[in-house]
Amino acid sequence: MPKGIYAAASAMVLETRAQEINARNLANQQTPGYREESLLRNSFAEVMKGMGQQGNIAADGGAGVLPNGSFFNFSDGPLEPTNAPFDLALRGNGFFRVKDNQGQTLLTRAGNFSVDEQAQLVTQEGWMVEGQGGAITIPPNTKRITVAKDGTITADIVEGGTSTPTVVDRLRVVTVADSKQLVAVNGQYFSSGSQPDVDATETTVLQGHLEKANLEPLEQLVQMISVQRRYDAAQRALKEQSNVGGSLSELLRGG
Repeated sequence: MPKGIYAAASAMVLETRAQEINARNLANQQTPGYREESLLRNSFAEVMKGMGQQGNIAADGGAGVLPNGSFFNFSDGPLEPTNAPFDLALRGNGFFRVKDNQGQTLLTRAGNFSVDEQAQLVTQEGWMVEGQGGAITIPPNTKRITVAKDGTITADIVEGGTSTPTVVDRLRVVTVADSKQLVAVNGQYFSSGSQPDVDATETTVLQGHLEKANLEPLEQLVQMISVQRRYDAAQRALKEQSNVGGSLSELLRGG
């Protein structure tokens, strides 16, 4: 395949992938705890260089670009006050630790929790939110729940007309050494991968708030326009390269 055609076609594939990521970001702008995703790009020349095959490809800059995975922005997102007792937001680099239905441990910033039929604190998917003792169970006859900044959960339990504050548990809020190594399940949930998670001592919990997606919708729209323009340019280049190839074929055939 002529190098110009490959370069244009690969650019179209790359920009299609970029547009998918921008669209996913926009679709999740109201999703609690969603982390902004961005595309990583690489050149064919760099890939060949990494394989120890430089040659003329590396010398002339190579032909084509390739998607090289994506990365997530883990900076704090804006806060939305809700006053709901089980809406919890984090400030700092920590994550809530939860377990899905298969028992897999996941990390998330999505704190829109609720209480299930077993009186356990769960995510919107029904997954267990971890405390220091495992599942967090809200005692019966609880009048009010208070969550401190360190994640300590206190229940005001009413018995015989008397309300008694009782510590239930403390949320398991953890962090990792390198957030770039987190393995994304989606933009809300991540696995720590091979690295261990540790207690996030510098992260605070805010009750009655939700952390929104950490992205700017306007920036995403601007990026989508830029991506579309690059795609259109690559498409025109591909057409021109095809026309040149057709003319050359006709010339060789004596047309």
